[in-house]
Amino acid sequence: MFLLLPGTISAQETSKEKDLFERAVKYFYEKKFEMAELLLQESLKQNPENRLAYSYLGDIFLKKKRYDGALQLYRKAIDINPDGANYFRIGQVYYYKKMGDIAIENFKKSVALNPKLKFAYYHIGLTYLMLLRKKEQTISYWEKYLGIAPEDPQYEKIRRAIELLKDPNFIIPPIGSDIPIEEALHLGGAILKDSKHSAEGKKAGHEQKKTKDKIEDIYRDDDL
Repeated sequence: MFLLLPGTISAQETSKEKDLFERAVKYFYEKKFEMAELLLQESLKQNPENRLAYSYLGDIFLKKKRYDGALQLYRKAIDINPDGANYFRIGQVYYYKKMGDIAIENFKKSVALNPKLKFAYYHIGLTYLMLLRKKEQTISYWEKYLGIAPEDPQYEKIRRAIELLKDPNFIIPPIGSDIPIEEALHLGGAILKDSKHSAEGKKAGHEQKKTKDKIEDIYRDDDL
């Protein structure tokens, strides 16, 4: 008859949970989100204190636009260990929920906790532009971002957008306008002066460009 040494069962359970979590992460990066979600749920049953599992699961919910569920998961991760990355993700959720002030509050918390999250400054500026239509604040945060992140591959695009925003003739399209901000920034302020511009022509000529130029995304970097 074999006797298990003290701690052997616990070690086996820990190893099993670790394997589940690592497989879930692999599926996540392969964009097999259904499988990743199932394994993350199972991993959390075995280890309810796995902060990263809550965070990854929150990312899946966010991708599925299950915003309230994503918020709950990110907050559980923060309850276990407050960190800037999950405050950043909460900021993203509120951005997609079009709650600009709360999004900015969480983006600011994220970079205060983790100064490596430099892109939070970009997202603060983006929120001021897209949701709150505040030109000066957008310029301020984007200039700050470019000053500390010159390596960003979007550097020139952001710099050109700042130049347009500084142009006194450039008017940010109001909320509900037929002219998307991405299109206005792409074509310059002149588009706002052309009242005869065809809505059908805009849609046909720039629908692909709007999608291509959009640089909103879900950041996932566990090294931060």
